[in-house]
Amino acid sequence: MLCNDEMRKGILSRLRGYRYEHSLGVERAARRLAEQYGEDPDRAGTAAILHDITKHLSPQEQLNLCEKYGIIPCAVEKSEPKMLHGKTAAAIARAEYGMPEEICQAIACHTTGRNRMTLLDKILYLADYIEETRDFPGVDQARELAKTSIDRALLYCYDQTLIELVTRGKLIHSDTIAAYNDMIRQGIRWREA
Repeated sequence: MLCNDEMRKGILSRLRGYRYEHSLGVERAARRLAEQYGEDPDRAGTAAILHDITKHLSPQEQLNLCEKYGIIPCAVEKSEPKMLHGKTAAAIARAEYGMPEEICQAIACHTTGRNRMTLLDKILYLADYIEETRDFPGVDQARELAKTSIDRALLYCYDQTLIELVTRGKLIHSDTIAAYNDMIRQGIRWREA
């Protein structure tokens, strides 16, 4: 078992309010997706409860953790330090909880995606997007797609995220573009032809 009861309690004690409920929702969604798509539910659930462990930190605290753990923020992350919470949470998961690299990688890319995502990466990204407390335009479509194809659901999430970022005039992380392009190169489509 990756995360025993005592460790799980310790992790959850670091989360408050919405972040606590959200993390439990992501854990439930990740376990469901793991069972459906052939990943280990314990690995997926462990990644899920750790994924936002540093999200509550201030931008300066995020940057301090980057310095401590040798994380070099890109220009987009420097201008949007909250994006760093995936990488800083992965560093905490590795250093404080001894998590294996594949779990840390899934945590690190849960906000941006990345090129050549593993099944665990995809599950955590999608679980974070569709968990039951999420309520925004398009989330129901993502949930429906997730029932039949993790890749189609993931591409839909990227589409929606990119549209929102462009509409709001926000910077787009190069990992998100790489993740989107990787899926398009594979011939994945979420819209019916």
